[in-house]
Amino acid sequence: MLFSRQHRNVGPVIAEFWRWWPGVRPRVEAAIADGTWSDDLIAEVSGRVKAIDRELEWEFAQGTRSGHALVVSAAGAPRLRAVAERWRRAAPAADDRWEYHSTRQPDPTSLSAALTVSGHEIKLTELRFACRIDPDRYEVDVLVHHPDFGRLGEPDRMRVAFLALDWLLGEVAVELWVGGVEVSTTLPPRTESGEALTAVVAQLARRLRETSWVLLERAPVGGSPQTAAVRHPLKPVRWPHLDTHLGVVVPYRAAETGLPTETALVALERLEEQIAAAASGAVLVAHESCAGRRTFHLYAEAGASPLGPVRDAVRGWDQGRVRLRTRYDPGWQAVRPLCP
Repeated sequence: MLFSRQHRNVGPVIAEFWRWWPGVRPRVEAAIADGTWSDDLIAEVSGRVKAIDRELEWEFAQGTRSGHALVVSAAGAPRLRAVAERWRRAAPAADDRWEYHSTRQPDPTSLSAALTVSGHEIKLTELRFACRIDPDRYEVDVLVHHPDFGRLGEPDRMRVAFLALDWLLGEVAVELWVGGVEVSTTLPPRTESGEALTAVVAQLARRLRETSWVLLERAPVGGSPQTAAVRHPLKPVRWPHLDTHLGVVVPYRAAETGLPTETALVALERLEEQIAAAASGAVLVAHESCAGRRTFHLYAEAGASPLGPVRDAVRGWDQGRVRLRTRYDPGWQAVRPLCP
């Protein structure tokens, strides 16, 4: 099992959560129905979630298909994304009353409400957005304004901004398509409504609806040329349960540039097919070539690394010794330099 000091087996405590849930569910439904939440009930739910991890966030929301939804979210924390997803996968099947999510779902109606933040009431209907599309990153940079931001500190402003974006777009869309997020106490010259921002993000997503690969070429000054192919967008939220990196470093016969010869390229493509077939349950997300070596980057779920089958798949490689390395990497740091 691939558990490190940074990764603990949360399976037993998640199982305990779902054994507890049927007993508390009627009390939660009653609280939702009459709008009366006791401190004891809130503390009980919070305690069960925090037992999984203290930094997880939770909320009850309106369901998309069921009447209600229970959301346990990583709130953007990379190390918790797979934990929240394991919680969701262990949940009971949705019924007419309840569904379960590991990310906040789009709920634009929430922006008609108000938030109380550090004692200040923030009317979300007064939020305004300015956005700019970055064509190289396929992301939208967003500036969020509210006339009462001047009464809040920077952390509270950012929390309001991210909550609003999560409710407007859904947490997954925010992580996939929103790049930089800034807040402003002054109204920008040109702002958009929440509906307009949603349309911009939807348009961007449509351009990359199908699984696509982006080819990169880099020639550092004084360094060797590099080529790479990456799934785009190369973001772990697409595969939230995959948190363990497997790097397969393959030497090849190189041209003077350090890139593969034509013959080596054909052999590498064939080897890639073998690796992908052997790595059941894992996803090949990128490969990069430079200075006579190609590194294949795969991600798997902790405890289910395909290290053995991949080692067997590359055993016959005749252009040098293949090296395999694996580590717990919930933030996908190993492939971050390859992001466009």
